[in-house]
Amino acid sequence: MDQAHKKDHFNIRSFGSDVLIYSSGQILLLIFGLVQSLIIPKYLSTADYGYWQLFLLYTNYVGILHLGFLDGILVRWAGKNLEDLIEEIPMAFRFILLEQGIVIGTLILIIGITDLPSKALALAVLINAVIVNLLTFFLFTAQATKRFKHVTTANVGKGLIFLIAVLLTFFCGHINYFPLIFANMITGLSIAFLFAFYLRDYLHLQVAHTKSLLHYGKENIAIGFFILLGNFVALIIVTTDRIIVGSFFPITQFAVYAFAMTMCGLATVFLQAVALVFLPYLSESGREIRTRAYSLLRPALVLFWAGILAVYFPFSAWIRYYLPHYADSLPLMAILLCTVGFSGQINILHANFFKVYRKQRAYFVLAGVSLIIAIILSLLAVSFFGTLTAVAAMAVISFSIWYLLNETALRDLVAISVREVIKWALVICAYISAFLGICTVTETWTWSIRLGIYLVMFSGITTVCLHAEAEYLWCQVKKIYSRRNEPYDT
Repeated sequence: MDQAHKKDHFNIRSFGSDVLIYSSGQILLLIFGLVQSLIIPKYLSTADYGYWQLFLLYTNYVGILHLGFLDGILVRWAGKNLEDLIEEIPMAFRFILLEQGIVIGTLILIIGITDLPSKALALAVLINAVIVNLLTFFLFTAQATKRFKHVTTANVGKGLIFLIAVLLTFFCGHINYFPLIFANMITGLSIAFLFAFYLRDYLHLQVAHTKSLLHYGKENIAIGFFILLGNFVALIIVTTDRIIVGSFFPITQFAVYAFAMTMCGLATVFLQAVALVFLPYLSESGREIRTRAYSLLRPALVLFWAGILAVYFPFSAWIRYYLPHYADSLPLMAILLCTVGFSGQINILHANFFKVYRKQRAYFVLAGVSLIIAIILSLLAVSFFGTLTAVAAMAVISFSIWYLLNETALRDLVAISVREVIKWALVICAYISAFLGICTVTETWTWSIRLGIYLVMFSGITTVCLHAEAEYLWCQVKKIYSRRNEPYDT
């Protein structure tokens, strides 16, 4: 397909196929993640589980240590074939190795000569940062070139290897958090080595370069720097509540809150699949097709999230039986699940549209404003209420404000009116009100009755507010399955 034809058509069949491929892997990853997420808190003490979650929390931030280089190559390579990158891949690989060695090596030396209360944990995070960023390089290369089978295999393999490592660790009697950190590192390193072996012909290819290594690195950092800043600020927004809880509450309370967040994270695995697949398809499409894709995906994401909320009711009953000492996390889990209605659209639609239109600075500024609001609201929750429930509630409000700011900023790019922005915000709030209302009012009822009530209310809200959108989405699903290998213009 030539470039002009690509821009006039969004191959929804191919996009749906890639989402399905990646989602099938995410199903396995969900199973692995659910098993290890329930095994680890079962056998670790609450304090050890809290430290394990602190390691995972800090590991989320190590992406900033590539300085935006990896984000730059993702945007630059998105939608291209692997063969088009013969000259760039070896340069990019050498630069990321050099940059990580300098940046992380310097940080390790600084931590080594300072007297930190958690020096061992900090050093573990930095060592793991090299592994995480190298693996990100390989995953971004596969994502940009639409090799989603390889991304899926890598993610599933990582989940499986880590699950086996967890089981072996506990079987050998190492019931504390540090062996889990070591297992996490070994898992990431194994997948990175497999990727390096697969791409060995590209990584070591000797080609004549028209740019110096330093110039190439600076060029991609310039492209990705504000994407990195925007993503980093977005990450801080997502984790602000955990940072606040970790700073102002005991480690056991942090463990309870982190457990609720971990369970909510399992609900986002399919949304992550769409986000990862969406960028290269969006990059190669024209403006009109991008606008249509936005209008198609938004109702799909909202309906998917609202439907997933139903799983909470049977799941909460099982948690009370299996992990009764984490029962206090269930009200928090219900509240935090509501953030997914906003964060799903932010991660999939907003972030990707800001990228393809090269509006990285606007995304960064809006994320920065949202971060300030999130910090203020979280601190107010601690100061005036001093409860985990208040912190979780403020997280929902913070996400809703961030969502509205992004929607307003993207209005001209995706051709939506203020009225439409308000409509979708109210629809999300309607689902949230129904869900939290049932969780609160019917707290002592059986999970099956609560589930039935929610499904009735979900159907009612969908019929009244999104009947046309739901019907249109159903038609698209039928067209995807009826038109094999045929590009379909959304």
